[in-house]
Amino acid sequence: MYTPIHAQQLPTTEQLLVSGGDERIALDNIHGVNRYGCPPLAVPGLLDFGSCTASVISAGAFQATDELRRRLQSELHDRTPAVIYDRELDRIRGQLFQLSELGDLVEPDVIFAASGTDLHRIAVLLSHAATTRPVLALMVEEAETGSGVHDALINSRFGTEVSTVAMREADGRPRSTNDIDADFERIAREAILQGFHVLLVQVDQSKTGMIAPSYTCTEKLQLALGTQLDILIDACQYRISPATLRSCLARGYSVALTGSKFVSGPSFSGALMIPAQIAARLRELPFPKELSGICLAGEWPVGWAARDVLNNASNLGLLLRWEAALYELRAFRTLHNTDIKNFLQDFAIHIKTFMQQQSLIESVPVPALERSPLITSDDWDTEQSTFPFYLYAQTANGMSLQNAQALRDIYKNLPDAKIGCQLGQPVRLAEGRYALRLCLSARSIVEALKYGEPSKQRIKADAIKVLEQTLELSRKSQHVTTHELPQCTPSTSSCMH
Repeated sequence: MYTPIHAQQLPTTEQLLVSGGDERIALDNIHGVNRYGCPPLAVPGLLDFGSCTASVISAGAFQATDELRRRLQSELHDRTPAVIYDRELDRIRGQLFQLSELGDLVEPDVIFAASGTDLHRIAVLLSHAATTRPVLALMVEEAETGSGVHDALINSRFGTEVSTVAMREADGRPRSTNDIDADFERIAREAILQGFHVLLVQVDQSKTGMIAPSYTCTEKLQLALGTQLDILIDACQYRISPATLRSCLARGYSVALTGSKFVSGPSFSGALMIPAQIAARLRELPFPKELSGICLAGEWPVGWAARDVLNNASNLGLLLRWEAALYELRAFRTLHNTDIKNFLQDFAIHIKTFMQQQSLIESVPVPALERSPLITSDDWDTEQSTFPFYLYAQTANGMSLQNAQALRDIYKNLPDAKIGCQLGQPVRLAEGRYALRLCLSARSIVEALKYGEPSKQRIKADAIKVLEQTLELSRKSQHVTTHELPQCTPSTSSCMH
């Protein structure tokens, strides 16, 4: 879906923003939105709390991308598209380094790609290039990662095998960290004994805001398995602080990021950060031609042999989407860590208190975000920013969980409801158990902290409005009877699950 560049006239900014991705980014012919319900233009008044899935572009970010497009248009007569693309992605790399606050750490190599799925494909190809052994990708269950990641790895043409670890019990409750870690350790060690090279994919954070395996487990496996193990931190949600990112890179962990989740840029903008010491031994390795189906030459740093098998073309859609993401990230980086942390704590109390008061909503527990031994500081990314919840319906026989189709319908109809709003897509937690997700984005935190207490209260009130609108749509979809609900909450044993 790459949009070719013609010297005469570029496509419009709206057209470019939805080009250069897979079918999920395409707009439907009826509503003019992508698969996540997002149009390529800002939507004034939309209450957007769905950044764990996707966000609608802001007016400021759109203006930034439009200005970039105009500048590119003016240069096309003097420079080739490939030269412009290389230069602009180098500029994006530089800005990403600056906003990542890497300090005296040697800058990592950054590979760009359209999606988190493509970043995982690239990571597994890097593992294949570095070993003569077959590769086993070890990761959490597919329901908790980006859509398509599991299938993308298991369908690899290079013999990649995939092994997954469950994050939840059969009833949807989170498994203990010790049990999850034990599974990761056992599978990794067995795979090495069976002749595999292991790509450990640690998710930080999953669709429901969890970390797995723990950083303690990852560090232990790195010490034990050495060069037989590659480590990829799946931080595609980008709900990590600069201190966390810097610490991961310093330990030799590659990190996958996207600008389209927490950062709240438009969908399909990925970046793989490879620590300098790892990149040094990978740059000159040969790569298969199949890599050309994933990315372009300009998306890899100069000096990588991989560029020799890639097309010297341009993906302006990816470039503009990263421009939009960095606009949002730049604003977020102006905030103080303590202010962010305090607001996240206050928001969590507010939302959980509201959910506890609703008979048709049940908050899904999210384990504490434990980042030791990675960082010693008590940073903002130790606080919860994703809030999954079950939605119940009143029936003639009591209360029952809304099924997957009902939640999909509610999710789809929220932007067009009386109060236009967004949540995160439904996610499967267990057999017959699906949850919606309300989450904060960098943009919403910037808005909350912009004008002190009044803006904080407004963001919290907006989140409650979204939950109330969700309940209203739920009642309408179920044709709820008007008799009084049982005097219990869904989490008590007397209610019907």
